[in-house]
Amino acid sequence: KKYWKSRYSISFPRLRPCAGSATIKSVMDDKQLLQLICAYRLFNGEVELSLSTRESATFRDNVIPLGITSLSAGSSTQPGGYAKSSTKALQQFEISDERSPAEMAKCVKKLGYEVVWKDWEQCLSGPLHAKIER
Repeated sequence: KKYWKSRYSISFPRLRPCAGSATIKSVMDDKQLLQLICAYRLFNGEVELSLSTRESATFRDNVIPLGITSLSAGSSTQPGGYAKSSTKALQQFEISDERSPAEMAKCVKKLGYEVVWKDWEQCLSGPLHAKIER
């Protein structure tokens, strides 16, 4: 009753090689990740599914129609990577899809979907504390 407008989201960040990491013993391949995405979409049509730049551009382009609702683009994996600094630090993990936000938006539009840059404004979702009628 209290949080009836709560939304759930699931992200699928697969482990990738990074500096100082241990050897990965079990790696999820594309087929397994695709099965997981489809299972969550079938389980709950309303859950938000996010896919990061760790995945290849080809994989991301092909799973968007299967119900991915959030994609990252133009990511930086360096600690403090968005700060105005000329020093280069180690990356936390490898980025596979290096497209900019504009390039990603073009791809999403080409697939026939609308790009939403933000959807958290109150005017887009109604009052935060809506009264529930019995």
